[in-house]
Amino acid sequence: MSAHRYLPAARYVAQAFPGILAERGLRPFISRFVLTETQQGDAWLFVVLEVSPEQPLEDYAAPEVLDYLSTALHGLPVVISNSYGMRYAVLLSSS
Repeated sequence: MSAHRYLPAARYVAQAFPGILAERGLRPFISRFVLTETQQGDAWLFVVLEVSPEQPLEDYAAPEVLDYLSTALHGLPVVISNSYGMRYAVLLSSS
C-alpha cells in the first residue's frame, strides 16, 4: 500500500481547505495535514486544527459545515473528530 498515489488530491484539498473554512467565517490555525491509507486501501487526509477558545467547537462540527466542505471539495466525504484534538478527515479514495 502506498498513499503516494493520492498526493495530488491531498495537495488540492490542503490548498483549498483554509479558504473554504474562511467562507464559513471559520479561521482556525491548521497545524498539519496527515495523509494515510488503511489496510483496506482507503486514503484519508486528516486536517489537524488549533481552534481559538473564543470560537465554539460546534461551529466547526455543525452538519451544514461538513456538507459545505464536502460540496466545495466536489463531493469528497468529510467527517470530524475532536476526541484527541480537533481534526477533519477527508476520504480521498472511493468508498
